[in-house]
Amino acid sequence: MKRVIACIDSSPCINALAEAAAWIAKQTHRELVLLQVLDYYPASYHLGEISGVIGFESNAMLLKELAELEQKQSELALDYSNNLLRHISDQIKEKHNINTIHIQEKGDFLEQSFQLLRPDDIVVIGRLGERSAEKNKPMGTNVENFIRGANCTVMTVGENFKPPTRFIFAYEYSPTCIQMMKRIAESDLLKLLQCHLLYVGDHAEILNEPLNYLKEAGLDVVPEYRYGDVAENILSYQQEQGIQLIVLGAFSHSKIHQFFLGSIATTIFRNSKVPLLVAK
Repeated sequence: MKRVIACIDSSPCINALAEAAAWIAKQTHRELVLLQVLDYYPASYHLGEISGVIGFESNAMLLKELAELEQKQSELALDYSNNLLRHISDQIKEKHNINTIHIQEKGDFLEQSFQLLRPDDIVVIGRLGERSAEKNKPMGTNVENFIRGANCTVMTVGENFKPPTRFIFAYEYSPTCIQMMKRIAESDLLKLLQCHLLYVGDHAEILNEPLNYLKEAGLDVVPEYRYGDVAENILSYQQEQGIQLIVLGAFSHSKIHQFFLGSIATTIFRNSKVPLLVAK
């Protein structure tokens, strides 16, 4: 069965993330999985930094104490994870009548997550992780790395989520966007939403083919042509129209490619108030 995977932590995005994952599960009739990766550092992590400056006997005593502390730390982290998963699961069950499946892992978040993902998954991740939130960062370091490394579609959400009725598809003439156009036409998630087909560039006629293709597939499509900076136009159009979701294809060799590698990514993540869906 196809899955929507919600990456759970204690960041300020957790409630919005749960709502987004439940919405996707309802729209697509997918299995809803709550994924919690415990990536805490054990108490013995820094032992190597100090073992060279203390005596052997002291080192042995310290190692014993750290082992005991590490066991307690592991137990507390697991209790925290269980409580968080149970809370979110109960919340989703009460509000949406959806039963969830839980996956708990220990280790590096990216490494553990990538091992679990399937190409047909849709993953929902908060724009801020719990550590980024503590440091008042505009977006989590793991988020961009997750988008780059994941082999499936990824949705990022902030602290608020409203089920979308419309989405922006930022189009360019490239193999990536042509494939993305075909995926949108077949998508069980997007087919019921109004598609705002946005092109930023010098040749407005580029929109003719995707416009006809998506309309023939049964989508309600609104074309929009603009000239100038890609990120600024995506953000301004979203704000002007009150559109609740931005959809972008991944990894092509043009302006949209810059989205994942440079300043466009930063601009979108820092300034967009709506979820971003990155399709692979």
